[in-house]
Amino acid sequence: MDVSSESGVDSFSIGPSSLLGRSIAFRVLLCKSTSHVRREISRILTAYLSRFNGVVRNYLWPVVKWSRPRNNNTLGVLVILTLIALFLRRFTDLKLKAEVARRRKLWRNMMKSAVTYEEWAHAAKSLDKELRKTDESDLYDEELVRNKLQELRTRRERSSSLREIVFSMRADLVRNLGNMCNPELHEGRLHVPKLIKEYIDEVATQLRMVCDGDDSEEISLEEKLAFIHETRHAFGRTALLLSGGAALGAFHVGVVRTLVENKLLPRIIAGSSVGSAMCSVVATRSWPELQSFFEDSWRSMQFFDQIGGIFTAFKRIMAQGAVHEIRRLQMMLRHLTDNLTFQEAYDMTGRVLGITVCSPRKHEPPRCLNYLTSPHVVIWSAVTASCAFPGLFEAQELMAKNRAGQLVPYHPPFHIGLDGMTPRRWRDGSLEADLPIQQLKELFNVNHFVVSQANPHITPLLRLKQMAGSYGGELGAKLGRVAEMEVKHRCNQVLEIGFAPLVGAAKLFGQDWEGDVTIVMPATFSQAHDDFSFDHMAGGTEDSYLISILFCLQLMKAIQNPSYVELEMSANQGRRCTWEKISAIKTNCGIEVALDECASVLNHVRRLKRSVKDLEVRREEVSGDELEFD
Repeated sequence: MDVSSESGVDSFSIGPSSLLGRSIAFRVLLCKSTSHVRREISRILTAYLSRFNGVVRNYLWPVVKWSRPRNNNTLGVLVILTLIALFLRRFTDLKLKAEVARRRKLWRNMMKSAVTYEEWAHAAKSLDKELRKTDESDLYDEELVRNKLQELRTRRERSSSLREIVFSMRADLVRNLGNMCNPELHEGRLHVPKLIKEYIDEVATQLRMVCDGDDSEEISLEEKLAFIHETRHAFGRTALLLSGGAALGAFHVGVVRTLVENKLLPRIIAGSSVGSAMCSVVATRSWPELQSFFEDSWRSMQFFDQIGGIFTAFKRIMAQGAVHEIRRLQMMLRHLTDNLTFQEAYDMTGRVLGITVCSPRKHEPPRCLNYLTSPHVVIWSAVTASCAFPGLFEAQELMAKNRAGQLVPYHPPFHIGLDGMTPRRWRDGSLEADLPIQQLKELFNVNHFVVSQANPHITPLLRLKQMAGSYGGELGAKLGRVAEMEVKHRCNQVLEIGFAPLVGAAKLFGQDWEGDVTIVMPATFSQAHDDFSFDHMAGGTEDSYLISILFCLQLMKAIQNPSYVELEMSANQGRRCTWEKISAIKTNCGIEVALDECASVLNHVRRLKRSVKDLEVRREEVSGDELEFD
């Protein structure tokens, strides 16, 4: 074996690098011996002490003599006492600031480790007392909201006419009145600001007055329904969007569970990849079934089969072009969704489910499957197609129910030549439309989006953007937004030019990452590695090197089934991150929830009235038949 006798050594610095350090080192090198060094040091110290004595004798000592109490110099005594007081105040302020910083860190750590909402709320309330109060008028138009609230109260107290309330509410009811939905206003808040909460409660009260009022000649049931439907359409709707992220998508479980517990779950739910799996569970279950699912059933969600040895994995990749078999995922989804179609799920729960899929074909745009665009597609088939990330699962064919209820291919296969036919396949929706914002705007009048973001290639970027705002203030936040816009602009340029090697990455990074309220998975995701704890990173000590390591670990964990402990930890992180956004979601969705409740009550009343009317007609027909028989 040939061994070289030479070894390479990286360059390194010798001695001090600063100008002062090099000057001192040069003086030391000029000395002949150690005793010479000691003599030089003593000489320099003596020179500096003599200078200090001269300063004290010429400047400080006259001041001290002038301020002696026995000289009957009152002004001098006051000066000395003032200096002592300022020194003590400065010292006590430092101790006070250190104590406040210690308490803030304690409450933040308690918020990060909270298991229940009560624990988190207690820590958040205590932290809110320690923080400086900000002027809310700089973040929203407080005067406009107060005047509107006073106007609503005056009208309710003076007017007994429902038509007057209906006329006024229909004329001017918007979601973001005076910028009261500003994310900065609700950042880290436990409760909705008092004035905004009073406004939302007043609007909800007047809507319920219209809904609960007796039907009379003044306003009929049909007029009430028309008012509620028109107002709800003008106000807009909220959608919950769940991103992809493979096994990291267990974070979505905690997000959805918290929204269900607080009764803030939107009626429109959409997602791609693993987010579509969570959406399918929510859209096919009633409220009691959802609560039961989050008690225990969600822990059984295992997406991947065992990879096996390296030869088994290599053989599977060569044969199918994917690391995992998709049959396990299909069986799990069929068990969870009971072979329901999009239309059947909507009829059963009233929730709108949207799942995005992409085509491997070059010129076919991504699709958002829902009960309007593809009512007969089977949900489990759409989810497996949306989870088919290239290299992870093979592309899938969409399945639908025919008129007889049998499963058939949704698209007819392509005819190639005389013998073979190729099925039309679809793959992971997150490749081109991770968050189907534009499609939902067009189809369902959605103007407010709550996003749960768990993609491992996006969350580190969003956390860095949050860090820029936290440490750099308003300027840092603006620079972070500019950097994000620059990345997306460059991606759009690549797509416009059509540079083939970068088109896939440009589509992946050029999409929308955030919504109006964005719940971001922490960059220190607990599944990544036990050594990288959330407490270490979220405290503000993260750097780009550590985030890059975590990014690689997240990618490795994303293609494996998480353990029971990892599922619990990621779900708890999802809950904690959602607790921080509850105030913003309540502000944005409070009036919308009241409108939905009124629409549900009025529709139920109309169904009851129709049932009673039909029963009376049948009784009259039966009584008429009996009279004819007699």
